[in-house]
Amino acid sequence: MTLKVLFKLENNEDGYPPISHELINVTDMSNNTFRIDNAPFFVRELSFNDIVFAQESDINEQFEFVCVKEESSFTSISIIILAPSMDSYLMDLLRGLGCVVEYGEFGSYRVLAVAIPAETDYFKLKKQLNSLEEDTKISFEELAIAHQE
Repeated sequence: MTLKVLFKLENNEDGYPPISHELINVTDMSNNTFRIDNAPFFVRELSFNDIVFAQESDINEQFEFVCVKEESSFTSISIIILAPSMDSYLMDLLRGLGCVVEYGEFGSYRVLAVAIPAETDYFKLKKQLNSLEEDTKISFEELAIAHQE
């Protein structure tokens, strides 16, 4: 069975994010320390490959997040797809840049969770995403920024 860490989320006045918690796959590193195995959809200040500390919960194979112990070199963003034509375009673009990409549907939201590796030019990608956002094809949020300008 896959180990998971539970992250509680705070919703804004508009009810976003559309979930109250997110479960993220992890690898046990020992002593309640875990490596994050996928890109988060909504959790802020967390990215793929981060090392976190979590405490046991009442649910088997599930732990509750306590803190980040070590940040990885990945930047995390969440992209809401607004235009149907963006699905394959974004997947091709992001995977071509070596990103870790996951797709999820949360109510009416179609979301990509993206972890961008250090060797990818994040600021060039961000310009492309800003342009798509201006054209109302997507909306995106920076969750954890590891890249430096």
